[in-house]
Amino acid sequence: MTPDGKTATVRRRIVMLLSNPATFDQRPLKEAHTLARAGWPVTILAWDRELETRSDSVFGDGLVVKRMRVGAGHGTPFLTLPKLLLFYLWCVAHLAFSDAGAIHCHDVDTLPPGIAARALRLGRPRLVYDMHDLPEAFLRFFPLSRYTQAVALAVARRSAEAVLIVNEKFVGHLGRLGFRRSKLVVIMNAPPAASGRKGKDRGEGFGVLYYGWLGEERGVKLLLEAVEGLGGVTLTLAGRGELEGAVRKAAAADPAVRFLGWLKMEELSPVIREADLIPSLYEPRTRNAVLATPGKLLTAMSLSIPTLVPAGTYQAEIVEEYGCGMVVDWKSASEVRGAIRRLADDRGLYERLSAASYEAFVSSFSWEVMESRLLEMYGRMLIS
Repeated sequence: MTPDGKTATVRRRIVMLLSNPATFDQRPLKEAHTLARAGWPVTILAWDRELETRSDSVFGDGLVVKRMRVGAGHGTPFLTLPKLLLFYLWCVAHLAFSDAGAIHCHDVDTLPPGIAARALRLGRPRLVYDMHDLPEAFLRFFPLSRYTQAVALAVARRSAEAVLIVNEKFVGHLGRLGFRRSKLVVIMNAPPAASGRKGKDRGEGFGVLYYGWLGEERGVKLLLEAVEGLGGVTLTLAGRGELEGAVRKAAAADPAVRFLGWLKMEELSPVIREADLIPSLYEPRTRNAVLATPGKLLTAMSLSIPTLVPAGTYQAEIVEEYGCGMVVDWKSASEVRGAIRRLADDRGLYERLSAASYEAFVSSFSWEVMESRLLEMYGRMLIS
């Protein structure tokens, strides 16, 4: 009871499961901090497969991050699988003593320990599936991929109390697969309004920035080819992935190409703010890439930075609706090159796209819009 005689609201712990070290992945961190600031006890069980941390973390708002530090590579499922199973056992062991009110699974690769905890009746938690990407983005590397995807979606459809998705396009797709609309909550990986910037000052040169996974399907080779010999334009890349060798080679051969390696978010943020163009060129080959709204698109909009996106995607629909960038043919390096040249040379066009980017962000895509949905969902689910 409270001093005035009212019944106190008991907020049970929310345990999030995350297969990365909870240092660079902004979506789960933003969600966890939002819930912690609202008074929910929140713990993230994270797997530091890169061995980039030395300890667990406790934040001022009460968020606790516990990490399993066991090294594992990426893109090698047969070598990674035994360590992934170890992560699952580690999560279930922690969940056995956490008295979780909800288990919040970030992406399909953390669903198994969440399902196991429910099956073992470890506190009768509610299950939340946070679908950053469609399951096919992860499970395509595994044997019997189509069957595994179908099973994962069927389990989520039946067992999850709520499914968080990244945009309205996912609603239609999952609805056709039998998901009830009432379970689906759109939470976009948007920046907070306070981190936004109205207007972008252009210097003399023109800086293009790519950050994230260095893979061909992310348009890295496309950008390297497009900017080659493009006077007055520099390309900065930050990240890691299978094309890291090719990026290092390009940077060594061309002074207009700069490679920064893998950066922590506090190191990357000022680099992002200095960029004149942030392309989001996911190859529209998979359904996931066609439906996605990558965080870098929303980040660029928040900072009044135009973007380049591939035709035939949901990103292109956003860019065309709000006038915040340019749509290009993903297969055409010459078209990408022409778009960069035009943005670098036509300051009037650049300023129009820059202004439209920020206006769209403020009206429709800020984190404040998303966190209200998240808090409403948890309040409805866990507070009777």
